[in-house]
Amino acid sequence: MNQIDAVIGDIKEMLAKQPNTIYEVRVVDQIYSKKVNIFFEWYKIGKATTSQQIARLDSSYTEQIPEIIKKIRKKTGLTVRTNIYD
Repeated sequence: MNQIDAVIGDIKEMLAKQPNTIYEVRVVDQIYSKKVNIFFEWYKIGKATTSQQIARLDSSYTEQIPEIIKKIRKKTGLTVRTNIYD
């Protein structure tokens, strides 16, 4: 999972920890294009959400999404949301 470690490094670089700002990571499984996108999202309370794509992984990562989510949560402490429902 070298690519996931690089994604976590990118998340840590983008994390500014400003007051009254909510930070999240979103993992999206695009079933038709067979890609996994990872977005870093942040918003100030009462303002619009800003989202930035930080990774686009190929279909081989689709089955690893639960492990990816756990690893990102553990290493960054951020909320991780996804479109996958178990």
